[in-house]
Amino acid sequence: MSPNVVFLADYSINPLGVRSDAAIAGVVDTWLSQAAEISDTLIIACNTLSIRYRQLHQASGSKHGLANIVSMVDCFEAMVEAEKDLLSDQNVLVISTEFTASQELYSDILQRAVPSVRVGTVAATQLERKIARFERWDGQQDASFTSELRDAIQNTDVAVLACTCFPMVRADLQSLFPDVVFLDPGAYCSGLMKAASRAQERKLSLTITGDEVPDTRVIDYARSYLKDDSIDLYRSH
Repeated sequence: MSPNVVFLADYSINPLGVRSDAAIAGVVDTWLSQAAEISDTLIIACNTLSIRYRQLHQASGSKHGLANIVSMVDCFEAMVEAEKDLLSDQNVLVISTEFTASQELYSDILQRAVPSVRVGTVAATQLERKIARFERWDGQQDASFTSELRDAIQNTDVAVLACTCFPMVRADLQSLFPDVVFLDPGAYCSGLMKAASRAQERKLSLTITGDEVPDTRVIDYARSYLKDDSIDLYRSH
């Protein structure tokens, strides 16, 4: 029986946020093609790819054979709409990887929806790489937690975790910076899914590329996070 949901842990491209625009565009096309072969719905759970998808494809309305595509840009827009009152007159920091930080899309979305907001961005590629690989993170003492990142968080009111990996250390960040509100755009994804997609209980399978992270580490985390021991693994190179 085919799996209901396939999660692609694409370590062969990580960290994607430091690659060229052309390379990122190529990954967008690969993900769209692969998804269309096995599903009618694609969730682009990567901010870098979501922004590049928006730039390349969303304006045309093409879904590449998929009935539904939900990107992290869609989630970001839903978050901003839901949190307008919280964001009003606040300093908002978008924490992301280099590509996302270099683009103006998230700042534009924030400022259009909440004109009084003051937006800053900071790239945290080193932190993303460490979290994605499930390596031990020692908080402010860790080399991946740069002085630029620390200073940026200390001087903001709201920090948006604009990388899918960052919510994995949200509790740690909150303990380090108790006066900062941390928002996760991914938390708004379920509200964008069609009712039929949400209504049924789903079986999850993992597809892992690359050899950067042991299969067991990825699947153990997924089972622990989801409290589900039935997750299957499909190896892909």
